[in-house]
Amino acid sequence: MSRYTDAERLLAEPLLQHDEAQAALAATFSVTAMESPAARLDEASLPLFGAAGLDLAEQAQALADALTNQLCLCPERRDHRALLIDHALSTRSAHPVQIAVIGHELGRRAGLATFVGICGGEPWTVVRDESRLALVGPATVPGRPQATEVRRRCPHQVAHAVLRAISRAAPPDAAERAGRLLRAVPVRPC
Repeated sequence: MSRYTDAERLLAEPLLQHDEAQAALAATFSVTAMESPAARLDEASLPLFGAAGLDLAEQAQALADALTNQLCLCPERRDHRALLIDHALSTRSAHPVQIAVIGHELGRRAGLATFVGICGGEPWTVVRDESRLALVGPATVPGRPQATEVRRRCPHQVAHAVLRAISRAAPPDAAERAGRLLRAVPVRPC
């Protein structure tokens, strides 16, 4: 089975996880795809173990530290390759949506209550407790976000956004593959 067919099948799965979706996209579009982004995420999440016992602000700070000081991720919006998780992890040049996904995956692995969200038109890793949210990402939002301002994005929605961006910015062959894969991703709200 081809990498494209594998990705097409995986992206249609109802219980898809963010790391699985992004690894499938990387395997489809990267010439030198990382063997296992999940192993790199597992390793990078280790310093966060124990952070779940901290207060929300400290959890968000620990996660931000892991993204910026440990993984050294820098936001990149112009290079379509920065939309792929393997490129982001290996070059440290990551589209903000990949920073949000990577942050969520690090937090999830360490037991933090996180999700990928959109607030103010920007992607974020959202860390939450019973009543509050903290946004971790490369932009700023004035004031404290209200829960009604943050929209959760499931793995299908994020994969759809990544594929849409690749179809607009990548060379023609990759843009065509992205367009075909878009048809495999459920577009209903998750």
